[in-house]
Amino acid sequence: MFRLKLDQILESKPDWTMYKLHIQTGIRPNTISDMVNNKAKQWSPENLNKIYKALGLKSINDLIEYVDEAEQEGK
Repeated sequence: MFRLKLDQILESKPDWTMYKLHIQTGIRPNTISDMVNNKAKQWSPENLNKIYKALGLKSINDLIEYVDEAEQEGK
């Protein structure tokens, strides 16, 4: 399963918060929260693009990762 690494990104950037990400991108606060907490059922390409640019990421791998569900269940 794919998951966003926004929680890790925001944790590593103390000057960034979900609120600041909302202000910088124009994405609704509830949508940002769902994305940060990996509760969003889908991600629009437009929102991913806004977040990618706002955070100044260099690679899509900085934003999205693949997690094997079978490995997660075994933990």
